[in-house]
Amino acid sequence: ATPPLPDPGSGGVDAVAFSPDGRLLATADSNGRGYLWTVATGKLAATLPDPHGTNVVAVAFSPDGTLLASADGNGHTYVWTVSTGKLAATLADPGSGGVDGVAFSPDGSMLATADGNGSTYLWTTRS
Repeated sequence: ATPPLPDPGSGGVDAVAFSPDGRLLATADSNGRGYLWTVATGKLAATLPDPHGTNVVAVAFSPDGTLLASADGNGHTYVWTVSTGKLAATLADPGSGGVDGVAFSPDGSMLATADGNGSTYLWTTRS
């Protein structure tokens, strides 16, 4: 094993995902922050702004690596443009449960979110 990545947010890491090309690693913590790491160097590449305000429980890259979805316990999913680190979309869970998981479809046209109430929602990524 390699040495651990530093913990810039001093919160427990709750979610991790590799980009499709393996160059980036996304981590998210219990303080609501997301981080992008350059895998080859282990250095922090970007810190995502903190709209969550609560623990981030899931992260997923789109198949082409251009988008990153992060989901929180308050029922929100945020979609980020990886190249800029800017927020591209905010999705609010129509149910009342926190979002527990996110996944992009193989072609990247859909994003699935799953909530704590047992519901799964499909969102289009084309708009």
